[in-house]
Amino acid sequence: MNTNTIMLENSRLMKTNLRLLLATIVLLSVTVLVNTASAKTPLVEPAKGLLFEVKSNNNTLYLFGSIHLAKANFYPLSSLVEHAYTQAASVAVEADVTDAAANKNALPLMTYASPDKLQNHLTPATWQSLQTISGRATEKFQGFKAAVVAMGLTMAAFTRQGYDSANGVDVYFIHRAKIDKKKLVELESVAFQASMMGGLTDEEGEAILKQSLTALNNGEALHDTESMIALWQAGDAKGLAKLFTDVANKDAGSNKLMKLLLDDRNVAMTEKIKRMLVDGNKAFVVVGAGHLTGNNSIVDLLQKQGVQVRQIP
Repeated sequence: MNTNTIMLENSRLMKTNLRLLLATIVLLSVTVLVNTASAKTPLVEPAKGLLFEVKSNNNTLYLFGSIHLAKANFYPLSSLVEHAYTQAASVAVEADVTDAAANKNALPLMTYASPDKLQNHLTPATWQSLQTISGRATEKFQGFKAAVVAMGLTMAAFTRQGYDSANGVDVYFIHRAKIDKKKLVELESVAFQASMMGGLTDEEGEAILKQSLTALNNGEALHDTESMIALWQAGDAKGLAKLFTDVANKDAGSNKLMKLLLDDRNVAMTEKIKRMLVDGNKAFVVVGAGHLTGNNSIVDLLQKQGVQVRQIP
């Protein structure tokens, strides 16, 4: 099956993806976030991404850092990435986000049950800021928790730039694994990720929403993500580590969000990856690129435990 066919099939599957559902809800409502036309220039060469070889005395597996929003012209990926995927008997991902039933079951974890609503959990100032950026559409967000709205707003902005979760690297390899009948392993689950976002306190959720609104208003969200994608395409692990550190250090909300999304999850995922290595599982492991760079990353934690890890340039 060629790349174009895979991307078309991904689009069909992602109609039931919770991330795409949230982004679509917001995108249909918000018309003031981004007006810049999306770039149409194809990539000059295949994206390198972040590819690492992990070795023990009797096994080798590969880690690949993904981005969850991408464009169709990001594919095909480099031949080194394709080789790492081809040799694997199993593919491990954070969660199978194409699982329609799992997405449906996770939705209540990220929403309020009527008559409760978002406005009850925000300060008047933050509610006003949300109304300023989204206008009448703000009422459509009442059923969603603050961190979910923050995620949806950001995804909507990038959807308008031509990025799509249906083209995300994790989704691409999930679908390929199913076509190629490779074993698909979840390091987490859709329910875990939903409960993580939906289980924040009001103060934590509001801090994340406030930071997202500020970043969307001043253009930092677009700038930082475009920078992240360029570094990912170049395979620049050190550059990505610095970018994530700089983003985390901007303010309390940013620090909380980065810790929640990265550091707090890396320990458990590292232990599962190490177990696959010890058990002789020839795996191709796909996780968000931020999980593989900098201090307390999966790569860092594996190396601290004496595991051999090297980036494949």
